[in-house]
Amino acid sequence: MHKYAVDQTLDLLPSHGSSTRRAAPCRIVALLPYEGRLVQYKVQSSLESYQRIVSENDLRVPAEIAVAIAAPEVEPQV
Repeated sequence: MHKYAVDQTLDLLPSHGSSTRRAAPCRIVALLPYEGRLVQYKVQSSLESYQRIVSENDLRVPAEIAVAIAAPEVEPQV
């Protein structure tokens, strides 16, 4: 099952292999069918003019959103 949705903006992690992929914000363009055990997405990076196919492990919720989810605002008690 896909963890992220179409049009969601995430951080694309840099590649650790021979690819020239750099870390950057990206938008999910499409959810792709399962390929073996990998969940894959088609994404558009803000740094590139073309779309990439990446696995779910290559994506991360942006830090500022993750912090907001982890520590929701607490209303003061009166």
